[in-house]
Amino acid sequence: MRLADPIALALLAAIPLLLFLRGRMARGGSGAYSDLGLLAGMRPTWRVRFRWLPTAFGAIALALLVVALARPQRGQAETQLPGQGIDVVLVLDTSSSMSASMGSGGNRLEVTQKVIQDFIKGRKEDRVGLVIFRESSLVLSPMTLDYEALGELVGRVEEVNLPDGTAIGVGLSDALNVLRDSRARSRVVILLTDGENNSGNIEPLTAARLAETLGIRVYTIGAVDSRSRRGGQQNVDEKALTEMARLTGGQYYAADSEETLDEVYKSIEKLEKSRVGRTQFGAYDEYAVYLLVAALAALGIELALRSTLWRQST
Repeated sequence: MRLADPIALALLAAIPLLLFLRGRMARGGSGAYSDLGLLAGMRPTWRVRFRWLPTAFGAIALALLVVALARPQRGQAETQLPGQGIDVVLVLDTSSSMSASMGSGGNRLEVTQKVIQDFIKGRKEDRVGLVIFRESSLVLSPMTLDYEALGELVGRVEEVNLPDGTAIGVGLSDALNVLRDSRARSRVVILLTDGENNSGNIEPLTAARLAETLGIRVYTIGAVDSRSRRGGQQNVDEKALTEMARLTGGQYYAADSEETLDEVYKSIEKLEKSRVGRTQFGAYDEYAVYLLVAALAALGIELALRSTLWRQST
């Protein structure tokens, strides 16, 4: 249950004031109970004891009208509406340098494969694609909900024979082509590399500007060597990766172990879920009409009571 216009409930605060003013106006004229002193020493009748009843029905009618203005709604069965959810393309560097060790969990490629497979297993309704790159790039999987098959592909990326190199810009461009016709509310590229762009005819920042134009966010991950970073040397062009992410509204992350890489993918997942928002419903049942009928009924009862049992003489 939700209220389409909850701000209308502020009008509830005006009801006591309206009743007060109405009572003052009623006491200002003559009526059946204008002089209650006549009842002194007499046992009050039930009409006197319940003379507040018409006013109560009037207050109920006003309150129901205000709640009707707020438009209470209940969502019908949850539906996956077109253009909603998350479409994500995973872009993975499989160049020879990814065979370097990464913490105690194995080499960079093996660690990345495991973390990405865990990330894919955690999907429910998000479509996921896969692009790998070396000197050139290759779309291994278009957008799919077949997470099992996609996970198997991730585990076999080293079997794809591409010339060695690091074509970051080309890899990102192919990912953008995969997402170009997507109608998802959130379109994302998660690109991981452990080197600098040294191949291909598309510069990484050129591809990032294209992503910005298409409204696609790019999250970049650098598989870094922590010892080299401490020594002032970097195997990753972190400046370029940071700028790519900044241009598209994404973020750059550095990862030097399986644990930190796993946290990076979880952080990206949380960010994108927060952007998509709450579960949506295909349609809503409106309850305002029932409240309006109830308000009219309460108003009718008030008028009936004031014109019969609590009729005031003039």
